[in-house]
Amino acid sequence: MLINPTKNGNKMKLEKYRVATQNALQTMKAHCESDTFILECRTKAHAKIAAAIRPNGSINWAKLPKLIGQNTKIKKDVAALDTDLEIWGLSLAPHWISGFNTCNGLSLGCAHSCLMFTGMGQKFMVAADGDHKVAIARIIRSILWFTKKEQFKERLLIEIERKAIQLHKNNVAMAFRPNVFSEIRFEKLFPELFDLCGGLEIQCYDYVKDIKRIENNPFPKLYHMTFSLSENNALFIPTALKHGASIAVVTDIPTNKNRDRKYKFTPPATLSIGGITLPTVDGDQHDARYLDRQKQAFVVLRGKGQTIKTDKTNFMQRISAAA
Repeated sequence: MLINPTKNGNKMKLEKYRVATQNALQTMKAHCESDTFILECRTKAHAKIAAAIRPNGSINWAKLPKLIGQNTKIKKDVAALDTDLEIWGLSLAPHWISGFNTCNGLSLGCAHSCLMFTGMGQKFMVAADGDHKVAIARIIRSILWFTKKEQFKERLLIEIERKAIQLHKNNVAMAFRPNVFSEIRFEKLFPELFDLCGGLEIQCYDYVKDIKRIENNPFPKLYHMTFSLSENNALFIPTALKHGASIAVVTDIPTNKNRDRKYKFTPPATLSIGGITLPTVDGDQHDARYLDRQKQAFVVLRGKGQTIKTDKTNFMQRISAAA
């Protein structure tokens, strides 16, 4: 790690970060073990998994949600591409929601503002049968990763390959996010994933809080990582920059759009955080960070969802006069 623990109080900062991370993990674990909504979804997830397990222990995948889902589609003219691009991803449940921890770089600000419960994941998005399909699906995938890992791996490779072949026939490129809401070290635990994606010309990318993953990424060209800033990890910005990563920053810039669907408020040209000034990239124009022309920048993201508006942890950087 680039940080010199004996210089400028970095040893104290590093220890403070470690304590805050452990406290966040313990706090969110306790929360997930007492939240009625989460526990109900978890119980239903276990029931659906049990119903899909054959007597020989194999999984009947037809009875379970697909592992991958489409995140977004980028038209070729948006990012100067040769073809349209579809971004697909693996959406696990974050931190302790599934009963298994999927976010080792967790902070309280990040957990409380997690996009898990925005969009189609909002808690009121319950189907007619009383099930929250999206939350249950994410929990199912998480449980299977931890309890049926080999079958999970095999199925994930099958789904990715099938989708890539289908898109290729339609002249559409594919990108893949292994961690949409989680932070699993797939580059170490599942290198076969990147072997497959490399062979199929699928670019992988993620937002990453665990700085060691950026330092030790074994697939630097195939697996693009953007360092994700939280309220307590700014001390790792120099390390991320040293390894060529940009820094994603959640801000209070409003999400309002004009009639032409363009954002009404734009990021400043440069931004200073922790004494470091960098050019900015509007991270909401598209999500495929590996396509950003400006490298080693602050990737400015507008805070999404209702919870972020009440953030008191400093997870959200307040930089907008319009907020």
